[in-house]
Amino acid sequence: MEIIVIGGGIGGLSAANALGRDGHRVTVVERATRFEPVGAGIVMAPNAVHVLRTLGVDLSTAGTELAGMQMCLADGRILTQMDTGGLTAVHGPTFGITRAAVHEGLEAALPESVEVVLGQAVESVEQHADGVVVRTAIGELRADLAIAADGLGSGVRQQLVGDVALRSSGTTCWRGLADLDLGRIAVEAWGSGTRVGVVPVGNGRCYYFLVHPSRPEVDLPRDLASLKAAFAEYDGAAGRLIGSLEAMPPLRHELVELDQPVWGTERVILLGDGAHAMTPNQGQGAAMAIEDARALVMALRGGVGGALDRYVNLRAARVRKVQLDSRRIGEIAHWENPVARRLRNMILRVTPSTAAQRTVRALVAPGVRLASATVGDHGSHS
Repeated sequence: MEIIVIGGGIGGLSAANALGRDGHRVTVVERATRFEPVGAGIVMAPNAVHVLRTLGVDLSTAGTELAGMQMCLADGRILTQMDTGGLTAVHGPTFGITRAAVHEGLEAALPESVEVVLGQAVESVEQHADGVVVRTAIGELRADLAIAADGLGSGVRQQLVGDVALRSSGTTCWRGLADLDLGRIAVEAWGSGTRVGVVPVGNGRCYYFLVHPSRPEVDLPRDLASLKAAFAEYDGAAGRLIGSLEAMPPLRHELVELDQPVWGTERVILLGDGAHAMTPNQGQGAAMAIEDARALVMALRGGVGGALDRYVNLRAARVRKVQLDSRRIGEIAHWENPVARRLRNMILRVTPSTAAQRTVRALVAPGVRLASATVGDHGSHS
């Protein structure tokens, strides 16, 4: 089958890799003139790790295998922690890694049946009974099917269904990479309506994120001094990170999500953020796109006819649960009422670590099963 993948990010290259390895001829169309390091860091949970391994991508030499995760108060006191050893024994390792390293691994693993076309922004996609026509400023490409992996602001989705509702989380996030050695423990700290995360990514560096309310009545930090003042209550690993900053983080954006997933049409199928952008509160946004790639291969084994229905059957329930759970976690994390926060913190303190392990296992298990499923298995993996 001839397939065009629109977008060369993690989701697009995962799809191209998976489809190419399954015998399809794939053309990746990317608007950027060259692949460059984009984004900061990412947590790759076992579900994503397993799918990536089926694509020939091994993260063990490019990131840090996490030994544990801690949730803390702003003053550094631990609310709950999880040793990832139990999770690793059942489902495999979790890595902290830069997004650039994941992208480089996917690019290097592309089979010969995949062609990458850079510097071509897609202007339109036409669907016909026997295929699709993808038009760029340079020319047009024809194929049996198009996969749109062009992100939250997907132009392909806009063309297919028009404007769709985006849901704001009411928060703004700053992200970056810093020289800070945390060993192999990832830390997330919750303050008075704010949040800080610090994740080791190897070589004495960490990925970090700072999240702050962004309602109309809230003044957002505009420079390094005001940013540090907004997060001045933090101590421990989060405080060390904030103290180490010498410039404003390179990335800043409002955290928004698609209110409802959009899956596409029979000949133009959406993948990743373009289909189901979610808040990053479980670290599963990229993992869901990577899982999508595996599901697409399974859905297309039966041909184009009915592939969209098979794909949705594999992905809809799974993705929607992760999306809604991530939304709820973000809301709870940013409670500003002191009484509600004290109650939340008390509950977290008395919750045994085994409960956290069960929650994470339940989160990653469907993706692990998807990675190991036979390609002809079209049952739901939710």
